[in-house]
Amino acid sequence: MKKTVASKALMMASAVALVAGCSKGTGSYSLLNDAEDYKQQAVFIPKQIDILWVIDNSGSMKTSQDNLAANFQSFISRFQQYNYDFHMAVTTTEAWEKQFNSASEKARIKDGAVLQTNPKIETHSGVFIMDKNTANLGDVFSTNAKQGTLGNGDERAFSSFKEALLEPQNAGFRRSEAFLAVIIVSDEEDFSSSSAAFNESYNNANLHTVQSYVDFLDGYVGSRNYSVSTITVPDDACKTSLSTDGFARKISTRLPELATLTAGVKGSLCSNFGSTLELISDSIIQLSSVFKLNREPQEDTIVITVNGVSVPNDAVNGWTYDASNLTITFHGSSVPAADANITIDFYPKSIKL
Repeated sequence: MKKTVASKALMMASAVALVAGCSKGTGSYSLLNDAEDYKQQAVFIPKQIDILWVIDNSGSMKTSQDNLAANFQSFISRFQQYNYDFHMAVTTTEAWEKQFNSASEKARIKDGAVLQTNPKIETHSGVFIMDKNTANLGDVFSTNAKQGTLGNGDERAFSSFKEALLEPQNAGFRRSEAFLAVIIVSDEEDFSSSSAAFNESYNNANLHTVQSYVDFLDGYVGSRNYSVSTITVPDDACKTSLSTDGFARKISTRLPELATLTAGVKGSLCSNFGSTLELISDSIIQLSSVFKLNREPQEDTIVITVNGVSVPNDAVNGWTYDASNLTITFHGSSVPAADANITIDFYPKSIKL
């Protein structure tokens, strides 16, 4: 058979007829046959999402903890709307202490939540892993998020989330295929280091680089199947407005740097908490709404439908294609729900013989 079936004008009916007359085993081919094979495989399954909150529990954080709890619905509403399968847990910025005292149970999470045996933790709901089936989720999160203000003033958010993720007792929180979202809420800088000594200096020889935590997450989660978002003190104006209570704060540069390196959101403790939490939730949902194609497509032939409705090629409320890694990403109002029926059809760029 002559190789004339590559024409983009090929109609569905005639192409199906060609499929019947051609056998791949004899070296013949049909572009539409590849497309039809792909359509059988192109079932979009939204990723599970594991969310770890790292909340500063030092003396200056009461107002920020209260604001976070009060605006939690702005964060969780889209996860509930789209029926996403999520795990959610809380730890503190002092969980790093465990690496220097293996007998300590200070602020590490157990099964995804703060271990209650730490006497500095003032309240806890008793729910260690929050998910879409958690009763009274808003109240549970509010209780867990209000970690109190008796924590270590040496806030090491980076090494704290690392310790929490590596703690064997927390194995029930993390799911290997899930998108991992770390969210840090702190009014201090991160000075994670290889020493237990208090040293809030950028010239500290033991200070861990920000890149080292990108490398850790790449190895622990898998390249870019995660993000780190932060809500911090970004500038002098914010620092001044928060510090009327007599507590000192620090402008953070390392925390937002990690957010930038991992495609997370950089929020301010002085901005509207509800709006910031919406941005973070939208970012997590979009980053987790990615589908990798198994063939390189002819880009202008990609057709995507959700529940039978065509989705436009649009970076705001549609889908986009990244040729560098063969991925389709959904955006905005076109992000599909967990139980949606999604099909992705295209003509492959190359031909399977």
